[in-house]
Amino acid sequence: MILAAGALCLAAWYFTAGNDMERYLEKELRISLPDGVEIASLDSHGGFHGDGTLLAVVTVPDKAGQDALWDQVKDNWNALPVDETIMEPIRQLWEERCGVLPLLPDTENGRWFYRDRYEEQYGEKCEFNSVLQNCTFALLDRDSGRLYVLENDC
Repeated sequence: MILAAGALCLAAWYFTAGNDMERYLEKELRISLPDGVEIASLDSHGGFHGDGTLLAVVTVPDKAGQDALWDQVKDNWNALPVDETIMEPIRQLWEERCGVLPLLPDTENGRWFYRDRYEEQYGEKCEFNSVLQNCTFALLDRDSGRLYVLENDC
């Protein structure tokens, strides 16, 4: 009985955490994720200042969902390839922190999104870390049906 209750609580936490992450990504990227997405993520945010890095890989398993996501970003996000001044530090940070998540793909079939939250808040770029200081980055790979998301706060 106790084991069954524990399994039920764990299942409820798992699905609730996934739904929270899905809603969070939708809000930050200003998109609506299709039904049935699978999200794998690592998040080191915490502490007094909330510094950390969130990495997420969203897999859209079916063609209809992939097309629905594409329709949302094709006119609002940038065409690939990603500007190298942005991509190089993003790729380095991803590779340092990704753990079991897949590496960022080298693809030219998709779109990318970048938001400099530091500049939005202070009206200028951070002189010490102009790309990674409080940023949100996303890359949609149409070939794999995956959305890669990096959010960094420091």
